[in-house]
Amino acid sequence: MKRIALALGAAALLALGTGTTITPASAATITRDTITVPISDTGTDECRPGLTGTLSGTEVTAFQSVETSKGFHVAGVTTDTGRIDWSDGSYTVIESVDRFSFNAVGTGTTVNTLAHEDSGNTYSAEGVFLFRVSFHSVERFTITNGDVTRVEFERGHLHIFGNC
Repeated sequence: MKRIALALGAAALLALGTGTTITPASAATITRDTITVPISDTGTDECRPGLTGTLSGTEVTAFQSVETSKGFHVAGVTTDTGRIDWSDGSYTVIESVDRFSFNAVGTGTTVNTLAHEDSGNTYSAEGVFLFRVSFHSVERFTITNGDVTRVEFERGHLHIFGNC
């Protein structure tokens, strides 16, 4: 759901007219923008019960919208980077990349694609590598007149390397 909100939020930003807008002779309007926000959160470590952690990092979303008489095409990438400091002194360096695109064509039809990758390398308090967790997935869904009419998922792939 966060990713759906991201795509719809990008569309809303386009409507506000933020970023750079280019109108070439072909009558297409191209809008580009980059949004950077800090991220922070707290949580637990599923691999090591009893530990709590504090996440701090940055989220950067860069996108481009092309508007023609037939509709919109929006494509972009959101990159999260950060670090989780755990209550035992260990830490995890994280990265998450979401590539998104959607086409708003015809009357009320939107086709969305989201490719997601995230990973985290966990180290001891002394900086010794402990384990790596990574996850990959691809989603595609169609919304017609506000209703989800088709959904496709590539099964998520979870990989754990090391002693989790």
